[in-house]
Amino acid sequence: MKPSALLALTALLAAASVFGSGTTGINGTTRQCTDPCFQAARGAFRDCASSASGAFADALDGCLERHHECVDACRSQRQDCRDATGAGAGLAACQMQLVVEKARCRNQFRPGSIRLAACLDRAEAGASACRRGVRRGFRQALLACQSAFGQCADACGPGEPPLGVQMCTAGAKSAFKAVIADCRQTFQASASACIGKDVMCVPDCTDARETCNAPTQAALNAAIAACTMQETTAVATCAATYPAGSPELQQCIQTAQASAFTCRDAALQAAAPGFQACGQQYLACLKACPPA
Repeated sequence: MKPSALLALTALLAAASVFGSGTTGINGTTRQCTDPCFQAARGAFRDCASSASGAFADALDGCLERHHECVDACRSQRQDCRDATGAGAGLAACQMQLVVEKARCRNQFRPGSIRLAACLDRAEAGASACRRGVRRGFRQALLACQSAFGQCADACGPGEPPLGVQMCTAGAKSAFKAVIADCRQTFQASASACIGKDVMCVPDCTDARETCNAPTQAALNAAIAACTMQETTAVATCAATYPAGSPELQQCIQTAQASAFTCRDAALQAAAPGFQACGQQYLACLKACPPA
C-alpha cells in the first residue's frame, strides 16, 4: 500500500468522524473538559488515531517476505471477510444516526444559539461513542478475519514486495506518522475552537467539510464497488474455465483476488488528494473563526 493510499484509507475508515463542533460556555466562560465540545473533539481524535493504526497494520501486512501476488490475494480475502461481518453497516448506521440527531438539533433550537451548538456537539460525541461500540461489538469477528489472513499469508511461497521489505516498511511508517500528526493537528485546532469562538463557526466548518468530502467519498465508494464486481466476475470466469480443485483454478482465483486488491488500493490512492484538501480547508476554516 502506497503512503497516499494509507492516508485515504484512514480517511475512509474514519469517514464518519468529523471533528467536533466548538462552542463557548454560557456568558463566555471557559468550558470544562467534560463538555460536549471537548468530548466531540476527543472522540474524533480517538477515531482518527484508531483508523490510522488499523490502516498502518494493514499496510505492514503488504511488506511480508512472501510471494507478493499471493499476499495481495490474501489481503483481498480479508477485506471480503471484513465486509461480510456487518461492521460496515453498523458504522453506516452510526453516521445515519448523526445526520438524524443534527437535523433534530436544528429543528429544536434557534439558529446561531448556544443551545444549538451544544446539541450539535452532543450529536458528534454520540456518533463517536456509537462507532466505538460497533468496533467493540465486531472485534471478535474482525480478529477472526485477521487470523484467517495470517494463515493464508503463511501458506504463500517466498518473495517480497516490489520495492523490498525495508522500503515498504519505511514507507508505511512514514505515512503513519504523517497521518497521526494530522490527527493531532486537527484535534488541537478543534479543541482550541471550543473556547471563545463564535458558537456557530465551527459547526459550519464541520458541515462544510462534510460537503467537501462527499464527492470524493461517493467516487471512492463507486470505485471500490466496481473493484468488487470485477473480482466477482473474474472468479466466476475462473470457475467456468478450469476444473474444480485444479492448480489452474487456484492460480486463476489468486490472480483475480490480487487484482481486486490492487484495484481497491488504486482507488484509495486516487481519493487521497481530495480528502487531504478537505482536511486543509477545515483547518483553515477553524483558524478563521471569529471570537464570540
